[in-house]
Amino acid sequence: MTSIKSDARAAGTITRALNVLREAASAGEQMQTRGVALALWDLRQWCPDDWLVAFWDAAGSDHDIGRSQGLHAAYNGIVRQLRTNGRIPIKHPT
Repeated sequence: MTSIKSDARAAGTITRALNVLREAASAGEQMQTRGVALALWDLRQWCPDDWLVAFWDAAGSDHDIGRSQGLHAAYNGIVRQLRTNGRIPIKHPT
């Protein structure tokens, strides 16, 4: 069931998209898949295109180490943008 509250729905969409991207970044193989494309598409209204394109480009890289570094850097950039825009809370160490 979907929430009728737009903030809750957006938070759920962002969480699911980040889960997909996190799994793709840790997969260790090329990940230009429909799931990754959909996750990136869902984040387009909250994150600058440069970060989303960087993730997509890195996901298709033939070089294992470069792909891993590119995916993690782009993922971290996406998360940073979402935190800066207030879409996900900043976790402080306790």
